[in-house]
Amino acid sequence: MSTIPNFPQGLLAEHARWHHANHHDNPSVLPPGYGEQFLRFHRDYIRRALQWYHQAGYDPRLVEAWQDVPEPIRRSACYPIQAELRLRNALHSFASIDELGRFIEGSNLHGCIHQEAARVFGEPDLNDFDVAPRNTLFYNIHGMIDNWYRQWEMTMGGGRSGGEEGTASDGAREVDASGPAHSRSRQAGVRSRSAALQRPAAGRGSARKKNAARPPRKNARQGRLTAPLLSATAKSRKNGR
Repeated sequence: MSTIPNFPQGLLAEHARWHHANHHDNPSVLPPGYGEQFLRFHRDYIRRALQWYHQAGYDPRLVEAWQDVPEPIRRSACYPIQAELRLRNALHSFASIDELGRFIEGSNLHGCIHQEAARVFGEPDLNDFDVAPRNTLFYNIHGMIDNWYRQWEMTMGGGRSGGEEGTASDGAREVDASGPAHSRSRQAGVRSRSAALQRPAAGRGSARKKNAARPPRKNARQGRLTAPLLSATAKSRKNGR
């Protein structure tokens, strides 16, 4: 399981409040300022969440940022490969933090990664912003997004534009003051999925397009949408992102 035991309810509620307050039904048309708020909020949020995670003694390898989007996700129908290529090869084309953040959201890159990670790795929490932060894959995804942000800062020559807020990876570097023995005693609550992150799900080639074409479905247990977090076609989602 990738669910983090005893994840603080206050942190879950904070993430949910931000998305409810800043939700837009059509992510391809986002207001000025949204992109900067998205990147800055998640950088600070992940830093604090990872500080708690490491103080709790859990395995730091499970929440490391992905260096690349896993191939099963990249091959999905919703994945905007051209958006990824722009981030890889033309970061200088984004004039501001806000433009960068709105592009990551508006291209459906962020939403598709959440949707397909939930499907490929069998982690439906990733499709629900009320509980997504309690899953280790959330930090794999958002650590990678924060790395794109950091690389943009370096490309533009401004260093760290977030002032004293730090980067998401700063939280991952926090040392557990209780020592290695304490850490080992707490790691049993979270099992490693590193092998699964790097290999395609067997036998899912033909099912992938079918899954991508399915309409939003309600989670019978939670009553929440399990559609892409930011898909422009998810018109039936609950009000508030």
